[in-house]
Amino acid sequence: MKPIRNIFLMLFSFLLLPVEAEDIEPVHYAYANYLGSGIYRTTGQNASLISMPFSYEIGHVGKTTYGLRLPVSVGFFDFELADLPSLDLPDSVGTVTFTPGLAFNYQYSKDWFIESYIDLGYGRNLTTNKGVSIHSSGVSALYHFDIKNHDGIWANRLYYARYDGNGYNAKDSYAAAQIGIDLGLPIQYQVLDYPFQPRLFATAFWYFSEVDFLTPRTRSFNEEDNVTLTNSVEFGFTLKFAKTIGYTWAGIERLGLSYRYSKNFSAFRLLFSFPI
Repeated sequence: MKPIRNIFLMLFSFLLLPVEAEDIEPVHYAYANYLGSGIYRTTGQNASLISMPFSYEIGHVGKTTYGLRLPVSVGFFDFELADLPSLDLPDSVGTVTFTPGLAFNYQYSKDWFIESYIDLGYGRNLTTNKGVSIHSSGVSALYHFDIKNHDGIWANRLYYARYDGNGYNAKDSYAAAQIGIDLGLPIQYQVLDYPFQPRLFATAFWYFSEVDFLTPRTRSFNEEDNVTLTNSVEFGFTLKFAKTIGYTWAGIERLGLSYRYSKNFSAFRLLFSFPI
C-alpha cells in the first residue's frame, strides 16, 4: 500500500482454547503487514506479532517515485500488553514472515497522491514447521487539504491479500476497502530535539469477505467461538514528529493510540506511523 518506515508493528492473536475441535494451522500472522500497525489485545487471548516493515526509496521518474518494501515480522505466543513498559520480550520466536515487494507512488496533482504496491513473500510457523506463501497488492488515493488552520489527509484504499500452504492444505484470502480522515491540530510541541504535532483520525473498513484475523490453533465446532474480522471502525490520535526518530528507512514517524471495533472484535492499538 504505502512505503512504511516504522520500527514496530504488533498484532495480537489467540491463546489455545480448551474446546473439542479439529486441528488447523494458525496462519493469521500471514496478514501482519496488511491489517494495520499496532498492539492488539482481546479478552482471554494472549499472543503477539511484531513486524519491522522496512522500505527503501530507489528513485523517481517525473512525478512517479518507486522503491522496495522489505517488511519482516516475528511472532510470539507468550507476550502481553503489560510486558511493554519493561520491554520484557519473550524468549522464543513462534513465527517469521518476510513479504518483500515494490511500491509505486504518483503525485497526480498538488493535493492528490496515488500509492500502489505489490508484495510476494513467505511466512513460517516455527512451532509446527509449516510455511505459507503470501502475496498482496493494493492502491490508494490520498487527498491533502486545509480547513480553518487544520491540515488534513483524506485517505481511500483498496487492497487484497492471500496465503497458501506450502505442501499442505491451508489457504485464505480477503479484499478490503478503507476510507478515513487524519486531521492535524494548529499547535506544536517539542520533546528533546523532536517537534511534534497532535493529530486526530477516524477510519472505516469494509471487508468483501470475513477475515480469520485471529485464528486459534484449533477451530471450534461452534462457529460463534471462532473470531473473524468484519466491517469495522477505528478512531484515535497520533503525535506526528517533524523528523523521523531513527533511520529514514526504519524509524518512528508517529506515536499514538487508537480503538478499533467490529461486530465480534475490538482492540486498542499502539501506533508508530500514519494510522490510515
